[in-house]
Amino acid sequence: MANKLYLRSEPVNNELKELLSQFEYLQLKNIDNAPFEIAYWIGNYIQKQYNRNCITNAPQVAAMLTLTRNLMDSLGNCERILRAPLPLAYTIHLKQLLLIYCLLLPFQLVADAGLWTGAIVALISFTLFGIEEIGAEIENPFGYDDNDLPLDTICNQIKNDIEKFITWNNSDGLYQDII
Repeated sequence: MANKLYLRSEPVNNELKELLSQFEYLQLKNIDNAPFEIAYWIGNYIQKQYNRNCITNAPQVAAMLTLTRNLMDSLGNCERILRAPLPLAYTIHLKQLLLIYCLLLPFQLVADAGLWTGAIVALISFTLFGIEEIGAEIENPFGYDDNDLPLDTICNQIKNDIEKFITWNNSDGLYQDII
């Protein structure tokens, strides 16, 4: 959830408050990159549990720390998608080029297409400008538009899956709180 809020440039809010201690929540409110801080906390927690001999399997600790690093890499990749939009000059130049092409296209087609020139040019123009608009629309997939990634749904599903996993494992006595 912290990554979702970060990618949408939203502040830490009550979605995270219910998942963290009051101290952690207040600490995150003053941090620019909450997802990386949480990943750092997870790594520290795993290392502390290993140092306290609560987790004794070294390969398991290494695997968990590797997964934590993978999480941080994924967060970085999402941030690269967010922070690397098409430059404005490129977008403007592309629109101008498409406009010039579509304005000159009838002169090229009129000899061969005759009366169908208008319809053919309209179809080609519609297609090219549509592709250009699709590119602009999917440039930032983390917002609230209908065609953006359903981050709220994904986060809620992950949260529900984790809660079910914890409840299932606690009812069987497989896990104990190692804090």
